[in-house]
Amino acid sequence: MTKVTDYKVFLDSSAWLGYFIGNIPETKTFIDSKETILFTSIISIHEIYKRLKKLGKSEKEIVNSLSFIENNSIIVNLNKRIAIDAVHNCEKHKLHTIDSLIYSSAMHIQTEFVTADTDFKNLPKAIILTSK
Repeated sequence: MTKVTDYKVFLDSSAWLGYFIGNIPETKTFIDSKETILFTSIISIHEIYKRLKKLGKSEKEIVNSLSFIENNSIIVNLNKRIAIDAVHNCEKHKLHTIDSLIYSSAMHIQTEFVTADTDFKNLPKAIILTSK
């Protein structure tokens, strides 16, 4: 008998924002699925908070959004290996440092990387979502 394993995806801040704002309906496929194990970079917490604040969301709305992320995904912290891998990904894929740290975190734990950011186009294991 074969064991069915859960699908693991690493969500970029753009995917989470698309879910909360509602402009990327495809994010629901990943986030609302009971079979999907979600991962999020600690850096994305910063980016999401900053973007929601800039969009004029109340402190309560922002806290609720971040709590939702924490309750529904595994927050991945940075470590030395991810930091070093990010240097190589900056060079190889021409990524900005922050993007490279987030992408390298996803690759470190061997997941699919889900984003709406086209800077990740054509990268291995990257799924690019489009907003409406």
